[in-house]
Amino acid sequence: MGQGNKGLSGVRERIAKIVEDVDSLPSLPSIVMKLIEVVNSSDSAAEDAAELIEKDPALTSKMIRLANSAFYGIPRSISSVTSAVVVLGFNTIRSLVLSASVAKMFDGKHSLDMDRFWKHSVVTAMASKIIVRHLMSVRMMDPESAFCAGVLHDIGKLIFSQYMAEDYNAVCEYARTKKLPLIEVEEKVLGVNHARMGKILADRWSLPLDLEYAIVHHHDPENADKASHLANIIHLADLISHDLGCDMWEGEVHMQECVKCRAELKIGDADYEKIMTNIESSLDKSQEFLAILK
Repeated sequence: MGQGNKGLSGVRERIAKIVEDVDSLPSLPSIVMKLIEVVNSSDSAAEDAAELIEKDPALTSKMIRLANSAFYGIPRSISSVTSAVVVLGFNTIRSLVLSASVAKMFDGKHSLDMDRFWKHSVVTAMASKIIVRHLMSVRMMDPESAFCAGVLHDIGKLIFSQYMAEDYNAVCEYARTKKLPLIEVEEKVLGVNHARMGKILADRWSLPLDLEYAIVHHHDPENADKASHLANIIHLADLISHDLGCDMWEGEVHMQECVKCRAELKIGDADYEKIMTNIESSLDKSQEFLAILK
């Protein structure tokens, strides 16, 4: 990249400082932390979640808009947060709340094109949800947990993009001009990739283990000794999103599909074609979720 050893050392020192000074990274708002606790508790009722959401006018507005959007296609009008929680379900609420919170926390100056970043994330999330629904006869999984993991899978890029914008811009430009996968250039120049950086935020935010493993292992699902099924789903959905042109930049080169991914998920060629058809027909809906997210 035209950097000498001194320059490379400086970049890695900045990375090490971010990792060491983890308290300087954004924490989830207390209302979001409490809401996640409510969602994860078997003793919680819709009214408990609604009471928290209603304390945040912006979140209330997003919740009502989502419940009435074509994205979920609910046949009746939803006017209260409690009704929205009942109809959408706790895990959908978790997806929206985490997505909206992350978008708000990282709304500063970035080296990445944030419109493209969020489009890639949301299309990956939609693809993940569709894959899970296709696999329901094989293995019971929650589509909304997969959606949430899809939205959050690249959060490590946000750390790079906001906290070391100039360095990361150079990394992205090198990957673009040399036609190399971004994750390879991250490893080479920064000494750590965005998936590993994502673990820092997942730990700081106390995200559920399945979400953390999907974030950390979406490029190497074979190394996910826990929640490997979800990691494989996010891996495949991520690649599908790229294949559909939802990249960080035009013509971005990405990693090859893990050899065992489809075999692990029991997805044959005919299954894959059906999944792709469903995802392609759902792309327009992603724009609505993006509009609500922002």
